[in-house]
Amino acid sequence: MTRTQATESASGDATASALLSHPLKDATPVMRARKRPLPPALLIPAALVATATLAPAAYLLLRQGFNLELLWSELNTPSTWPLIRNTIMLLIGVCTLTGFLGVSLAVLVARTSLPFAKGWTVLFTLPLGVPTFVGSYAWVAFSYQYFPSSQLIFGLAGAITIMSLTLFPYVFLPTLTALRRLDPVQEEASWALGRGPLSAFIRLTLPQLRGAIATGLLINALHVLAEFGAVEMLNYRTLTTGIVQRVTILGEPASARALAVVLAIGAILVLLIDRIVRGRARPVHTGQGTPRPPIRWRLGWTAPLWLLLCTIITAAALAVPLWITGSGLLAHFMSQGTGIDWAMLWSATAHTIQWAGWAALIATTCALPITLLAVRHPGRLSALFERSTWIAHALPGVIMALALVYISAQWLYPLYQTAALLVIAYVVMYLPLAVGTQQVGIAQASTQLDEMSRALGKGPLTTFGRITMPLSLPAIGVGALLVALDAGKELTTTLLLHPTGQHSLATRLWTTTEGELLDFTAAAPYGLTLLIIGAIPALLLARSTLKR
Repeated sequence: MTRTQATESASGDATASALLSHPLKDATPVMRARKRPLPPALLIPAALVATATLAPAAYLLLRQGFNLELLWSELNTPSTWPLIRNTIMLLIGVCTLTGFLGVSLAVLVARTSLPFAKGWTVLFTLPLGVPTFVGSYAWVAFSYQYFPSSQLIFGLAGAITIMSLTLFPYVFLPTLTALRRLDPVQEEASWALGRGPLSAFIRLTLPQLRGAIATGLLINALHVLAEFGAVEMLNYRTLTTGIVQRVTILGEPASARALAVVLAIGAILVLLIDRIVRGRARPVHTGQGTPRPPIRWRLGWTAPLWLLLCTIITAAALAVPLWITGSGLLAHFMSQGTGIDWAMLWSATAHTIQWAGWAALIATTCALPITLLAVRHPGRLSALFERSTWIAHALPGVIMALALVYISAQWLYPLYQTAALLVIAYVVMYLPLAVGTQQVGIAQASTQLDEMSRALGKGPLTTFGRITMPLSLPAIGVGALLVALDAGKELTTTLLLHPTGQHSLATRLWTTTEGELLDFTAAAPYGLTLLIIGAIPALLLARSTLKR
């Protein structure tokens, strides 16, 4: 057995390793080179990128008109504390349910004799391609169509359940890959000493999964804080819905900024709690790619029950959105005098792909200097640059939009209300996803190879292009996919920053709601196209997870 520092194939575990990487832990290679001065070619661009990611947080504190008195006044407003309470309850509920679903399904696939395990892996990954507001939209339309008098899906319980159905893959994927990488010898030795499979798993294996589980829960927690569309659909009020209401309806931007500071503080507390929960990094025993599969728990006569449970979860997460969008699309063709505006649909699709593609490309490029510093030149300054990207990721999309609108209007007016500003927002929001995946890939490229290349007279750029880049390319590609996936389904920021007359699929779908009235017949073409586009990177992520 070796420890996790053993070098593994970059292509096999790139997907979930991206989620396993953590912003608050230095990703250092196995063989550290002797300490060298930070190269200016990396230091300068990394400093510029890190500074840019901190601009939205600086906006909240330095914007003229904000002061502690305004913040205190907003906290004393009767409506503020219910919003804070609702946000905390939703956060706890979603993290609890997604953690339970993600871990349970990963164990079921990796450690039991569940039939069609590979097929279930793909199906449990596909909800990544379903935006939370689309899932909520579909469930609301489903409820109105088949249970018009029911209020079951609305409120806290409905919001927790429906959001968890689209977010649990963020826990499932890293946990599944962590299970596959663990050497099963420890667990099986515990069985030989008289412990049952469940007891051995809880005492030995589960503690080694703590980092993987915590990473998925961190992503979900930050997503809940930033979510607007889903909770608005489900009639549940949170801090984010309060911020949007103050900006778009009440016309009180100063009040919205004060609430945004409260939300940003909550996000920072989530990051601190995550670090406390993780504690010190524990050695995790793996094999060289795990030389043999573990002995699987026999499900026996309960196998049909587990298959039924998996089917129910898949149907709730995928079948309902597909059914509602499919039936709505059929209604478009059946209705007399109505049809699909193909030009509008094609325009929204093209804009979605274009904006998400540019965001993925730019984020991948901007992440490289930060990643190379963090992995090849670990230290306080490189760690500070890396962690600054996660601070920006912790801020909700509405804060990002408000900050960039102000910055562009004051100092970068040519970017105001342009697609470039929207792409910048995507890059700042999802840059950590690219940084995390690149850390894994570059860390797996041994520094010994770099030193051999230098000994042969090759320069840094040649060494990176011929050695480091090819070895880390699978992880870099996964990071680009994750950025494109999240950017393509982003709603709140896109609603506030999209250029006049140009829409993404997400904003086109949202405009069909007309306030509180749902018209899923009109929304179906945009919803179905968005699901198809989201399914492509999700399938690629599932394929990468299944590769051994």
